[in-house]
Amino acid sequence: AFLPSPAKSLCTQRIVFHTTATPAMALTKRKAVAKSAKGMFKGPRGGRKAVDEVSKHVDEQEEDREEEEADENDEEHEGGKDAEGEEPNEEEALAKAEAETVAARRKELKAMAVGDVKRLAEASELEVGNKADMVEALVEHEAKKRAEARQREARRRAAVLAKKQELESLPLPELRERCAEASIKGMLTKQARIELLLKQWLEDDGVEKALKKIARDDREQQLQSLDCGSLRAMCQQAGVDPYVKEVIVERVVRRENDAGRFAKPVLDDEMGQEEQPSAGAKNGNKAKGDKMVDALIANEANRKKELERKKAEEEAAANKRKELKAMSVEDLKKQLTSRGKEASGKKDELVEALLEVLHQEEAASARRARLRAMSQDELKQLLTCRGLEASGKKDAMVDALLAHQARKREELQKYAERAEEVLEKRREEFGAMTAAELKELCASKGLKVGVGKEERVERLVEALREGDEVEKCVAAVCREARRGELLAKERAELLELSAGLGVETLVKEVLLERILAHEEAFGPIILEAAPPAKKARTKK
Repeated sequence: AFLPSPAKSLCTQRIVFHTTATPAMALTKRKAVAKSAKGMFKGPRGGRKAVDEVSKHVDEQEEDREEEEADENDEEHEGGKDAEGEEPNEEEALAKAEAETVAARRKELKAMAVGDVKRLAEASELEVGNKADMVEALVEHEAKKRAEARQREARRRAAVLAKKQELESLPLPELRERCAEASIKGMLTKQARIELLLKQWLEDDGVEKALKKIARDDREQQLQSLDCGSLRAMCQQAGVDPYVKEVIVERVVRRENDAGRFAKPVLDDEMGQEEQPSAGAKNGNKAKGDKMVDALIANEANRKKELERKKAEEEAAANKRKELKAMSVEDLKKQLTSRGKEASGKKDELVEALLEVLHQEEAASARRARLRAMSQDELKQLLTCRGLEASGKKDAMVDALLAHQARKREELQKYAERAEEVLEKRREEFGAMTAAELKELCASKGLKVGVGKEERVERLVEALREGDEVEKCVAAVCREARRGELLAKERAELLELSAGLGVETLVKEVLLERILAHEEAFGPIILEAAPPAKKARTKK
């Protein structure tokens, strides 16, 4: 009140300055202010007394401030001494704060009426009981919710930090491209581009998308640790189809191909080697030279018998052909129709067709007679070697072997037809080529080039017939036909067939993809535990 206006202003400035200045500057500033004040109050009425009063007031303010700062420094020093130089632990501080929150919440809930606590428990979908149990359940439930909220916030922060680090790791040219795609224009620094891209990413719900991806990756890693059986159980529980029909068909076809299903059929001899022991087996005590002589003699005898048999068959076929030619066309057709064969064509064609059918019947009768002459043990051995069931009476085993032979002959006939189709297709391809191209192709395969185009085409076709290329082409055609046949079947039938062949029908990657897609739409699948087995009752 006693200071003039300039002195009051100076004192105010001095006090404000000391609130922000450091202690080291206090003495210098105080002297400067006192000196300035002396200059301001010079004059006839200013007098020395006014200057002394201002300086005294400023000194008192300065001393009070220094004492306060000294007290604060002492407190900080004592706090640091108590901590013994250790850095504050954020986890411990968080745990301490959580413990305080839990204690305060428990105290608050205990002070509430039972009805209010019950309503809170029901709202939180907790079990209702006595007050103490409900209080503890609510405290635990709320603590869990707070922990989940902290985890979500930590994940969000980690996602933002990861995106920021990703952008910072990009070179400037790529950042420019991303800015151009995001319609961010202008001459900007790298840091400015990163900030703008990060801001746009946040506005586009980048955090939520990143968190969803992290959750999906974690869930996928968790599911990866399960076996296919557990994954299939999860699919069945959730009503998800775990199978892919095309995969089952492809694996079945591959297994059948490995088993030789699509290879060229081979007709086996029912008699085999069991009935005809070698000369060495008969004369095991003979010398090596004697065995070789006996084998040569036996081979020559067999050759003569084979020639005689073929000659007899040819004579019988000629007589039978002559007999059939004497028949009318109508009778020939009736004979073919009664045997389930197509009756069409000229008379000579009908004769040859019926002759072939009769030859097959005679061969079947001869095979039946040979098989019936064998013992049951020999028949069982033949059935077992061909993968057939070796059981039943002798006539049933003979019929099974004959049926197997008939199927083999039918397969061989179909194979021959497919082979001819392949050869005919290749013949057309060769016919579309020029003479010079055919000549070069013949030379590359080591064939005689010949002089005409037709001759070269036939030589190339014959070379294919003798090689294995036709077999490969026919096998590919058979596999494709089998694939179409299997695709037309029902899934249950395919699963039964796969089980019989020992084929794995599940694909783990498909199971994971379908389970994750289902969980994104309907939530996680919790595999239900199997009910415990009932204990057998014991009689007392």
